[in-house]
Amino acid sequence: MECVNIRGTNVSRFTLGTVQLGLDYGMANTSGKPSLEKAHEILQAAYDAGVTVLDTAAAYGNSEEVVGSYLKTHDHNMQVISKFVFKSDDPVSDLKQQIATSRQLLGKVDGYMFHHANQMIAHHEKVRDTLEEMRETDKLTFLGCSVYTAEDIEAFLEKGPWMDVIQIPMNVLDTRIVQRGLLEELHKRGVAVFVRSVFLQGMLCMDKVPEKFSFMQPSLDAINEVAKAAGMTLPQMAVAYIRDLPGVTSLVLGCETPEQVRDNAGMINTRSLTAAELDAITQISKKAPIEDCMAVIQGKKK
Repeated sequence: MECVNIRGTNVSRFTLGTVQLGLDYGMANTSGKPSLEKAHEILQAAYDAGVTVLDTAAAYGNSEEVVGSYLKTHDHNMQVISKFVFKSDDPVSDLKQQIATSRQLLGKVDGYMFHHANQMIAHHEKVRDTLEEMRETDKLTFLGCSVYTAEDIEAFLEKGPWMDVIQIPMNVLDTRIVQRGLLEELHKRGVAVFVRSVFLQGMLCMDKVPEKFSFMQPSLDAINEVAKAAGMTLPQMAVAYIRDLPGVTSLVLGCETPEQVRDNAGMINTRSLTAAELDAITQISKKAPIEDCMAVIQGKKK
C-alpha cells in the first residue's frame, strides 16, 4: 500500500479506525462489537494489507485494551495514535495519568491528540509544555487534535502552531472544509491531516438512509448517480475523492470484519476522479443539508 513519509514515519494512506473494536458504533454497523478473536483478525488483516497506523482513543470503550492485546502478541511495528479527554480541573495531572494508562494498555503511544477541540482551546496553554516534553521523552511522532467543525480547525490554526497533526471529518457530501480553504491552509503549515467519516458514518454505504435522515436521501441518490456514471461504487468514489485532495495524509476507516479491511484497502487503489466528476460532487455537496445531518448525528436535532 502507498505510504506518505511524515517526519521519518511511513504513514499508510489507509489508517485503521478502531472505535468499532471497543464500542457498538456506526450507522451501518449490523454486527455490533466484535469478539476479541475477531478483533485480532481485523487487526491482522490490516497489517497484511499494509496498514501502518491504528487510530484509537481512551473514550472508545475498551478499544485501547483490545488493540494492545494484539500488538503485545505480534511483532508488528504499527504506529498507534490515541486521544485523551480531560476529566478534572487539573489538566496536566489528567494528561500524565491518561497517557500512562494508554501506554500500559497499548504497549506504546506514537501519537497523542486532544479528543475534543473545546478542550484544546481551553487548555492548550496549560498542557503545551507537558506535551512537548512528552514528544521528546516518549518519542511521540504526532501531537494534535481531533476536531468536528471548520471553526475548530480555525482555532487549531490560531492556537496550535506547535501541533502537527489533525483529524477532521470530511466526505463527498460534506466538503465545507475544502470550500473554506482550510485544508489548503493546513497543507501550507505542514500539518498531517487524517480524515474520518469518509463514509458519513456508513450512510454512503447504504441505498436507503434511516428514517431520521430521510432529508439526506435526495443528496445520496444524486451522488450515487455520479458514481454509477463513473463506473464506480459510491464507497469507491468516496475514497478516491478524499484520498486525492491536496494535503490529505491518510483516511481513517473503521471496519467490522476482516473482509471490510481488505475491501477498504482495495478501494485505496481506486482510479482518480475526472475534473467533470469532481465538479459534479462539488455541486451536489454544496446543496446537501449537511448541517442538519450533523445535528442529528450529534443528537442536537431529531
